[in-house]
Amino acid sequence: MPANGNSHAYFNIDEVRSKNVLKQITQLINEVTNITETFPLKPGQTTEGLVATLDAAVANFLQTGSFAISKCPIANSDPRAIDLLHEALGAVQDTGQVMIQTGRDFVRDSTSTNKRAIATNSGRNLLTAVAKFLILADSIDVKVIVDKVDEVRETAHQMIEADTKIKVDDLYNLLISQIEELDITVRRRAIDLVKPNQRDDLLAARSALRQTAPLLYTSTRTFVRHPEHEEARRNRDYTADEMHSALNALESVLNGQQPKVTFSEYGRIGDLINEIDTFQNRIEIDPAHYRRGTDRPDLEGHCERIVSGSASIADAESTRENRKQKIVAECNNLRQALQELLTEYEKSTGRRDDNDDIPLGIAEVHKRTKDLRRHLRRAIVDHISDAFLDTRTPLILLIEAAKEGHEENTRYRSKMFQEHANEIVSVARLSCQLSSDVESVSVIQHTAAQLEKLAPQVAQAAILLCHQPTSKTAQENMETYKNAWFDKVRLLTTALDNITTLDDFLAVSEAHIVEDCERGIKGITANASTPDENAANCETVDCAAGSIRGRALRVCDVVDAEMDFLQNSEYTETVKQAVRILKTQRVDQFAERASALANRQEAHGLTWDPKTKEEEMNEFINACTLVHDAVKDIRHALLMNRSMNDVDSDVEYEADGVGAANADANRTISEQENQQNLMRRLPEEEKKKIQAQIDIFKVTQTRFEREVAKWDETGNDIISLANNMCKIMMSMTEFTRGCGPLKTTMDVIRAAQEISLNGSKLNALARQIGEESADSQTKKDLLAYLSQITLYCQQLNICSKVKADVTQVGNELVVSALDSAMSLIQTARNLLTAVVQTVKAAYIASTKCAQRERARVESAVALSDAHKAINYESPMDESGEKK
Repeated sequence: MPANGNSHAYFNIDEVRSKNVLKQITQLINEVTNITETFPLKPGQTTEGLVATLDAAVANFLQTGSFAISKCPIANSDPRAIDLLHEALGAVQDTGQVMIQTGRDFVRDSTSTNKRAIATNSGRNLLTAVAKFLILADSIDVKVIVDKVDEVRETAHQMIEADTKIKVDDLYNLLISQIEELDITVRRRAIDLVKPNQRDDLLAARSALRQTAPLLYTSTRTFVRHPEHEEARRNRDYTADEMHSALNALESVLNGQQPKVTFSEYGRIGDLINEIDTFQNRIEIDPAHYRRGTDRPDLEGHCERIVSGSASIADAESTRENRKQKIVAECNNLRQALQELLTEYEKSTGRRDDNDDIPLGIAEVHKRTKDLRRHLRRAIVDHISDAFLDTRTPLILLIEAAKEGHEENTRYRSKMFQEHANEIVSVARLSCQLSSDVESVSVIQHTAAQLEKLAPQVAQAAILLCHQPTSKTAQENMETYKNAWFDKVRLLTTALDNITTLDDFLAVSEAHIVEDCERGIKGITANASTPDENAANCETVDCAAGSIRGRALRVCDVVDAEMDFLQNSEYTETVKQAVRILKTQRVDQFAERASALANRQEAHGLTWDPKTKEEEMNEFINACTLVHDAVKDIRHALLMNRSMNDVDSDVEYEADGVGAANADANRTISEQENQQNLMRRLPEEEKKKIQAQIDIFKVTQTRFEREVAKWDETGNDIISLANNMCKIMMSMTEFTRGCGPLKTTMDVIRAAQEISLNGSKLNALARQIGEESADSQTKKDLLAYLSQITLYCQQLNICSKVKADVTQVGNELVVSALDSAMSLIQTARNLLTAVVQTVKAAYIASTKCAQRERARVESAVALSDAHKAINYESPMDESGEKK
């Protein structure tokens, strides 16, 4: 082994695809390294013991290798492979013996450069021999699995070529047994693969193989029974291609090659979300480093790409008009905010004074980007909510039409089903534009591609059933395709739910229920002069009612699934109870009342006078209100453990969520004592000024989190104190907005006192580090930042006495607290900045302390060596030279 420890330079490490192989090679590398490298011995270790350990490791390797060869499953079918294994194991034995001998020679005379070189070369040869043996053994293991793949491929081919149902049945039973046997080895191999993408691709191919087998069986049986129908041939050819693709993908991955279509290639973050993340990280520039010629065009280019990507979502077919307008408005706001920020950067060039306009501009760009994100997310959730409202009905209607043998109706339903399939595939791909969850994106894109190919075959199976409605094989074929479709749609729905926040989903569901209610009202109040017009109005009301019921049940399913991931508590029980009320009471009551209304409209709609229409409209509104209020109750229950900062909303949460989120805390404080309520009653103009300061504070907080995240809080008192101070300051700034855990002025005062206490502790710890620092400038910087912390803690104590006074001006109540609130936020921001600088300076000072300690130890060692040289006579070697 070479002195630099680069053991794998003498064989291609990329050839090692198995974790087990890599582990064994690494273990032997460590044993050889212990001998050939000059590592210090552990207590109780001897150099001879290291050689003995290597000797035992090689012997154990040889014994294990011999046993594995004797049990090799291809011993009879491929004797040449067995010979190669024996040769490779013999090379390990020979090089191992040489290594052990040269290792003993080296450790007995470790100062000999020649013996070190010989031992190193022997170690290199041993490791190369071991690697070659393990890689060869691994390739033979792969060949065994590939042989099983070939067996499955041959059986599948025979089944496709079978001309009787009996042959098909027999071959399918054989195929299933072969797939089960192959499945066990493939799963074991997948776990052992080194590269995650190969593991994912192998498991995806395995899953495709298992899913395709039943389709291949029913399609082949149907073709044997009805070869005269083109639809039967298309089904069979499709499943045959899918089976071969799955088997080819398995073989490619097993051999370390890239399959034609891989699961891992779908796991790519969307361009839009990538642009937004990059843009937000890029806008924070040190004013001294800003360059107009490079930074301005770069940021403007990012912004325009974000606008272009947003436009593609805004212009999508199912995007609501009001949501489209909001997206367009936020794109313009983002452009404007960026231009204002760039102007401030250019103004600050060459200036030395602090410019608050830059942090304010950064905060404004972040705010506009956050608003744009929210509207884009909500637009996508609009699409998901519509497309996945009812994923079963289109196919069920198609199958029912096919069973009736009505070809025209079947083809019409087939077209409707294909449109539904295209919609869910399109929406699924659109949703990936704003998700950074690589795993979920992979599942969504891969499943969408499968559904896109499967949809035409489902339609073909339905048309075939329409031609042969009494055929049992056609019915079984249709049932298999139906199950395959529903399984994949279920998987896609789950993956979409994983990348959709519950807050967005509930907000959109509530809005859609209101839209459906308005649609139903139009159907009730529309004039009908003929039975056909009345039937159309009835259908409008019925569709609106069905949509409301479907959305409510979907809310129940999504929220229940979310609660299942949480540990049982009073909170989860409250949410589940709200879901149960909606699912078992409100939905049934709504369905009953809506059904009765639809029956009355169908029977007497033509004779309804304006008064009757108004009564029926009110009845429909009241029925819809049952569902809408129940959904709102679920949202309120979910918000019970949230603060306002946890929820990114349009306006629906600010109005309803604050009271719900803080309900428990408000129960113990009277209305007169709760100054937080008064802060919420500040005039809108003052609220905007406070919000602007909070936005700047959040920019500072983000910088703080980035800096502090570099160090582990465990066992680091300075980082722990800094984090705690930041959390308390966040609570104080929340109070100025009328939210958060602090309710009264006394709460804010106590929080400021706690910050001062933490500041004193941090001051003492950092000052101790500064005193021990060897560098005077570092010490000076650290002490300067510590003095700032003391100053800002005192100022924060003064500013914490926020007075929220109410005065009567005419008929209006006026709350005055602006100056104190603004000062509190600004002081908190200054304090947080000083804490960040202190943490950085303390780290630099600690490195200086370590350098000084090392220098002290080295001086002591040098002094000790000098004493030894004076007091003791130097030993002589055999030639009489001093060593």
